[in-house]
Amino acid sequence: MIPTLVRECRRGDAHGGLAVTVMRRVVALVSCAVVAGCYSYVPLDTLEPQVGTQVAAELTGRGSDTLAPAVGPGVTALRGSVLVTDPGVVILAVASVANRSGQQQFWRGEPVRLPPGSVQGFLERRFSPGRSVLLGAAFLGSSVAAWAAFKGGRSGGQLPGGSGGGVPH
Repeated sequence: MIPTLVRECRRGDAHGGLAVTVMRRVVALVSCAVVAGCYSYVPLDTLEPQVGTQVAAELTGRGSDTLAPAVGPGVTALRGSVLVTDPGVVILAVASVANRSGQQQFWRGEPVRLPPGSVQGFLERRFSPGRSVLLGAAFLGSSVAAWAAFKGGRSGGQLPGGSGGGVPH
């Protein structure tokens, strides 16, 4: 279907240049969606996360209370990149925090020390190729469908036939 659309764009009609520009934008958007991809959080393969790993730290009730002065009340999870791992202590560059009501607040990589006993478990952020391909295919399909649906509007296409509804002359 895409080669057909590209051929239609290159026919040389009065709106061909615009159509090629639109098609390039669609391809660029689809590429961005695929590159951004989908990620999921899965349990760590090790007990302690490695430096540089993107993780979600699920806090214990005590951990939530202990870290409240640093991260806010009612926080249940922190997401970010591991800066330091020492025996029993992990320091995260926090990207976001989630509270008990499910609301998420975004941070700018501020370091937060997670003391022993404050973390229930770590989940690692991993790229999900299957979900990413599905997202890319859905985005491409909807983009092509939208492009095909609206391309007639630029060339002054006719409205569907019918009678009535107009002002009499």
